[in-house]
Amino acid sequence: MLKAWLFLILAITSEVFSVVFMKMTSHSDSLSSLALMYLTIIISFTLMALALKRIPLSVAYATWESIGLICVAAIGLFLFNEAISPFKAVALIMLVAGVILVNIGEHENGHTDV
Repeated sequence: MLKAWLFLILAITSEVFSVVFMKMTSHSDSLSSLALMYLTIIISFTLMALALKRIPLSVAYATWESIGLICVAAIGLFLFNEAISPFKAVALIMLVAGVILVNIGEHENGHTDV
């Protein structure tokens, strides 16, 4: 089960990199950024598929998208000087709470390996 969570963490990491490369590509005509974006998207989806062999879809997808969004928002703030409004900050906190609740819900459903 630990291996599945490692796959999920790596899937999230590669998805975040793909979004950063996407942003970099939008500011230039760099073919290397575009190629890296596509490569990391493929890696992300492959790792997500491996994680889904052991982690329930609702847990894996909620975790993948929420943690990815939080990481991308932080990178946007620090690397691209994008603003985070108070409403956006509250929304990001709510995403974390949502992921925690989804995981708790899986434990209550009898999926003790989550």
